[in-house]
Amino acid sequence: MVKETEEFVSLLAASRNGDEAARARLDEAVYGELSAIASHLLRREGRAISMATNDLVNEAAVRLLQSAEAPPAERAHFFALSSRIMRNVLIDAARRRAAEKRRKITVTLNTDHGAPQDNPMELVALETALMRLKAIDPDRAEVVVLRYYGGMTTEDIALALGKSESTVKRSWRAACAWLKEAMENDEL
Repeated sequence: MVKETEEFVSLLAASRNGDEAARARLDEAVYGELSAIASHLLRREGRAISMATNDLVNEAAVRLLQSAEAPPAERAHFFALSSRIMRNVLIDAARRRAAEKRRKITVTLNTDHGAPQDNPMELVALETALMRLKAIDPDRAEVVVLRYYGGMTTEDIALALGKSESTVKRSWRAACAWLKEAMENDEL
């Protein structure tokens, strides 16, 4: 696992420096998992966002490679960062669409991939609530982003954030309760 992580980090660094062979190997190594994350996000949004899975993956990859941030230190951090970038791509698309059509876009704050959308919330309103939560408690907001948008497991989030699984679970429950109350009270 350590060798895989070191190879992954070196491929990522070489790719960011313009090495096309490294970029091709990196794409091959991560495309399947990034596609699964993107597919999950797009299924959750339904028809609200008209974007193909590979378009979301490609846009996130371009933003990641152009990012001024230091490259992730390991595979879990890479996927956490990729999830956040995909979230930003979807938020930007939702804002563009809302500006064009002035209609509401709904999502469900539910990590069950096959669950029906029984608690609809406006995507932009959710993003606003997340920004407010981030100002109050950045750690809990990050857990929501990684779990809800990234589809990451509690174990993966704990690894990416350097926290225990029980801490991540508590943060998730508390953040969901806070977001629910903020959305119900229409404090946005």
